[in-house]
Amino acid sequence: MRDTNRLTRRAFLASAGAAAASSVLGSGRAAALPDSPPGHPGPILTRAIPSSGETLPLVGLGSWITFNVGDDAAGRDSCAEVMRAFFREGG
Repeated sequence: MRDTNRLTRRAFLASAGAAAASSVLGSGRAAALPDSPPGHPGPILTRAIPSSGETLPLVGLGSWITFNVGDDAAGRDSCAEVMRAFFREGG
């Protein structure tokens, strides 16, 4: 019977190569971003919708379960504050 939890040389080398590549590529990407004021990560990254050309943020706020608070007034107030902060910061 084969031990599937054993680390093979192939798996180790593949992981080490991926880690090395990500450290090199990751630092180059971070260096390419413009300087931003503290607390602001820089420009919002977007992608165009192929059919319309409209651009949308790569990361959205999300709504599934996050804002599902029902009749809970405190929950609604909290969600409203999240939305205010989102729009205040350019979302």
